[in-house]
Amino acid sequence: MEIKRLGKKSLLIKGKKESLLVNPENETKQIARIHLFSETKTIMTETDKAVVVAGPGEYEVGGIEITGIRTEDTGLFYIVDVDGVRIGLVSPLVEQLNDKKMERVGEVDVLLLDIGEENGKKTKIILEMAKKLGANYVIPYGYSEGSTSLKGFLDETDNEGKEPVETLKVEKLELPEGMEVVLLKIYG
Repeated sequence: MEIKRLGKKSLLIKGKKESLLVNPENETKQIARIHLFSETKTIMTETDKAVVVAGPGEYEVGGIEITGIRTEDTGLFYIVDVDGVRIGLVSPLVEQLNDKKMERVGEVDVLLLDIGEENGKKTKIILEMAKKLGANYVIPYGYSEGSTSLKGFLDETDNEGKEPVETLKVEKLELPEGMEVVLLKIYG
């Protein structure tokens, strides 16, 4: 399974049999059959034959299992299982998930975090959640290059000077011990 960043908030998760686009932008819509939106207010009108996931519920498409959970605020938390790798996808958070929802999520191998453009309180909430979920990889997205939110996130995780990579390839049996922050370049 591999993950690429296609735009500020757009990600491609490519499994062996099926691919999923997170927050697809018009020019990327044809890359994958599954379109997942982390914020319901951003749903585009779909004219192709994509399967759209944009809210709480349980879904299964082409072997990819998706569970959407409403957060305490207006956001969404998705659990996506691709090729045995459990991915957590978090829309911008205002506050921590309650214990009942954290228990429902369980552990994740990869945590994709929309850190947005703001700096400060959210970083601590995000990192606390990543630790509770046992994430092996933490991948921030949703920021502009050089943003204060990215700088604050990297400072808080002791990853100042971290260089972005094109793609993250993840195998269930080759996960790192502990938590590793990975920055993805915008592909293309």
